[in-house]
Amino acid sequence: MFGHRVSTASALVPMLLLLLASPAVAQTRAVASLRPSPAATLKSALRSVVAAQQQFREKRGRYAQSVEQLAVRLDPGVGVEVMAAGPSGWQGRAVHREQAGKSCVIFVGRIEGLEAPRTDGDREMAGEDGVPLCDRMR
Repeated sequence: MFGHRVSTASALVPMLLLLLASPAVAQTRAVASLRPSPAATLKSALRSVVAAQQQFREKRGRYAQSVEQLAVRLDPGVGVEVMAAGPSGWQGRAVHREQAGKSCVIFVGRIEGLEAPRTDGDREMAGEDGVPLCDRMR
């Protein structure tokens, strides 16, 4: 009978540990699910560049040729480039380190002789001025 109590106690310890760990696991999953998707992160970065480009143009009468000319803070793992810029428009591209071969693109205004930018993966062409378009991302 004494041996039976020991084995019951031995069986309860792993169950108690599992129950105690479950809230921590659930909380970790909840925090991870609150992280924005790579596409949402890239769209946000491109919208920040749109705002910075507008300020740059208001001060200098032209769009910036590179992101380095703009006061834009990007999330870690995000890269943004100004693909082309002219007096009446610019085009940009954003990539995320977790999404190889995928991108988001945007354009504002028009650049003589250039069509709207295309995403890297799906090769979709941006269609609406100032609205980011992204590849399908996981």
